[in-house]
Amino acid sequence: MNRIDSPLPDAALSDQEFDALVEGTLSAEALERLRGQVQAALDNPDDSVSHDQVWTRLEQRMKRAVTRAA
Repeated sequence: MNRIDSPLPDAALSDQEFDALVEGTLSAEALERLRGQVQAALDNPDDSVSHDQVWTRLEQRMKRAVTRAA
């Protein structure tokens, strides 16, 4: 895999699953999917998304979650 077709930083979780992760109620199936992506990134970091991409998407999702909760 190269940078052009790299997965999005949050491809493993939908917005609803991300909210469940934040709340500590993520399903076992979604958690296993997330673990698989994390392990794949650890096994081959050159094929994974960049730290900056992940951090930017995480900030965006957290802001949306806070807005929805307000």
